[in-house]
Parts: sequence; structure tokens; C-alpha cells
Amino acid sequence: MCKCVNVYVHTKVLYNSSLPLRLPLPPPSTPAGDVIGLTNPGAFAIGDTLVTGPTLAFPPIPTFSPELFAYLRCPPNQKKPFLKGVEGLLGEGAVQVLYNTDDYITDPVLAAVGQLQFEVVQYRMKDEYGVDTTLEPLSYTVARWVKGGWGVLEGVGRLFNTTVMKDVYGRPVLLFRNDFALQQVLGEHADKLGDLSPYALPPDV
Repeated sequence: MCKCVNVYVHTKVLYNSSLPLRLPLPPPSTPAGDVIGLTNPGAFAIGDTLVTGPTLAFPPIPTFSPELFAYLRCPPNQKKPFLKGVEGLLGEGAVQVLYNTDDYITDPVLAAVGQLQFEVVQYRMKDEYGVDTTLEPLSYTVARWVKGGWGVLEGVGRLFNTTVMKDVYGRPVLLFRNDFALQQVLGEHADKLGDLSPYALPPDV
């Protein structure tokens, strides 16, 4: 759903400020403040700005800070619709997705605030994409994005009681079993790690 902040007039083309896309769309005139529904052809994400004229963009919306993590898996013969479903749900912001730094481990890791998000993803994977999925919970409760990137991590060296993953933009994410483990790492390497963020921002921030 989108909320109108100005008069939304009949037009043949909309532009998504965050992507180089022209979106053909002929909606009726809608007054400011109304909520309109748009079918998402894979071109919209939470926080996008749709315009009819000059490009306009607002500051990006941070994602939530996840506290639950689990591998999402499917039968080998359902891999294609599985990947399509993960991409679609990720684009909608239904859940965050992380990946192992080992390229041979391709199963996505769902990162969520509550168990309900996992259940919604599994239900929609089955209902909309026909994919049976299983979850393998991971024993992490804290995530931190390394703002300095991979170069910072290489300078730090090995981090104990820490698992390094990457987000959908390829940026390093540190996972910890609890806040104690996080504080222990910060006590030893805070000066080298630099700024850590509890949530992800779009890659241009």
C-alpha cells in the first residue's frame, strides 16, 4: 500500500526513485492522504518513492534489528521456485535474508524479530510458490553490521565466539549468541572494528 502525499493523478508512467525503472500505470485521480494499492511486479520495496516528474527521494528507512535466525531449506526439486519466492518476499520486506560466507552453502538464513515472521514466510512459500520448506534454527540472538566493510574485518583477524555472514548487498554481518559475546568482542577489538550497526541500511548510506 502507498499513501498519497500530494494529488495522485491519472498518468501512464510512474518512476521509482531508487531504481532506473519506468512503470506503466494508469490509475484514477486520488486526493492527498488516500491509501492506494499497487500490484508489485518486483519493482517496489519498502521505502521506495514513486514519482511522475522530477526524481524525489526521502532518507532510507532502516531495517529492523533481528533477534531470531534460521536456515530456510527446500527439497532439491523445488529449488527454482524456492529462489523466486525468497527473492519476492525479500523485496517486500517480509523478512531479512543473510548468506553464509562459504559460497558452497547457498541456503538463505532468515533473520527476524519474531517467530511469526518465519511462519508467514513458510506459509507464503507454500501458498504462493508451491514450495515445501523447513527451518533449521540457529542459536544467535544478536546481529551487528560492520560499517567499515570487509577491509575492517581483515584488519581485525579472527573473532572468537562470532559468526560472520553477509547480507543481500554482500556486506559483513556479525552474529553473536548473546549480548555478553558481543561485549566480549567489543572489549577486545572495538578500536579496530569501528562502528557497528544493529540494523541494515541501504548500501548508499
